[in-house]
Amino acid sequence: MRASTELLLSQNLKALNLSTMWRHLEPLMRQGRETGMDYGEFLLSLTDMELQTRAENRLKRRLREAKFPILKTLENFDGDAAPGLDRRLVRELESGA
Repeated sequence: MRASTELLLSQNLKALNLSTMWRHLEPLMRQGRETGMDYGEFLLSLTDMELQTRAENRLKRRLREAKFPILKTLENFDGDAAPGLDRRLVRELESGA
């Protein structure tokens, strides 16, 4: 890709507020050239990164806005503190099955 095209693409991504795509453009273009990635795969990788980052940021923002006093996760859950708890059921619920 010509330098002028890269510059314009970079400016367009910034203007469209696609900051993750802009940040990963250079390394992904380099990887695409080295591996022979086609345009569809390149765009899919780039847009997947943008969507994943936006989802992570959305989750962080919602947790921050919820103003929970303490953030508790299932990974930190002490099952021994609840002796009557069915651990199999908790694992099943955690998996979403």
